[in-house]
Amino acid sequence: MVRLERVGKSFGDIRAVDDVSLDIPRGAITVLTGADGAGKSTLFKMLVGLVKKDTGRILLNGEEIGDDYARVTSVCGYMPERFSLYTDLSVEENMDFFAAVQQVPAARREELKTRLLERTGMAPFRRRRAGALSGGMKQKLALSTILLSSPQLIILDEPTTGVDPLSRIEFFAIIESLRREGRTIVMSTPYLDEAEKGDWIVLIRAGRILRQSSLADLRRTFPARLFRILPQGNVFAAMRDAASIPGLAEAAYMRGKFIKYLQTGSENLGSRIPHRQMVEEAPTLEDMYIYYERRQ
Repeated sequence: MVRLERVGKSFGDIRAVDDVSLDIPRGAITVLTGADGAGKSTLFKMLVGLVKKDTGRILLNGEEIGDDYARVTSVCGYMPERFSLYTDLSVEENMDFFAAVQQVPAARREELKTRLLERTGMAPFRRRRAGALSGGMKQKLALSTILLSSPQLIILDEPTTGVDPLSRIEFFAIIESLRREGRTIVMSTPYLDEAEKGDWIVLIRAGRILRQSSLADLRRTFPARLFRILPQGNVFAAMRDAASIPGLAEAAYMRGKFIKYLQTGSENLGSRIPHRQMVEEAPTLEDMYIYYERRQ
């Protein structure tokens, strides 16, 4: 549905987005994941015209949009990272205001508003002031307001940051139901376990894409073996000693009381760490991100 070709953006000496090419498939959940400052928000803002790109092309349904961002915004609902609704208005008043802004026909407005509030579980709180909502409820209200225009493309910038675990589950259930309806969803998250829920995953660091693929393909093509090592002594001392072994320090990292080791050569250097246990395991998306990040 949307394609970015060699898109770039700088802010002074900072290269926020560096020659990014990206496909956002129709009817799927695309997730951009990476640390803060990776360029995720800047990419989204360029998509909807809030920030002007320096280089590259953005295409919608195979046609370059140029400076005509109305072509994107007419089919898009954008939810920014920060809560941007009116905290002094009630849930229902916010919905009424955004329905008017989005020119929802008056005949449909009440029915659509009620249906969206019920769908997101916000109907019992329709008279509560938005500023008094929990983090998760604020995000569900924000999502409800952008759904008023029935967008085919939904852009969500870190929608679950600062949201409690139960609300995250509820939010993703709503997102999945939208995907089943055929909506195209692109979202960002700093949480790699959340990113695994995407149909298409984009690993991004320092404005550059490390990898983009389905989770199944990322796992199938991952070029390293992962070992979880329980050292004999203190894990910090074991990591310090590992730094003296050529080729090991850059392939090992701590997770709790364990050391994880990514083997890429024929020799298992992790076995040189005095250990009580060493087990090979399937890599998570976090492990894969660390591998590709270190090689950039």
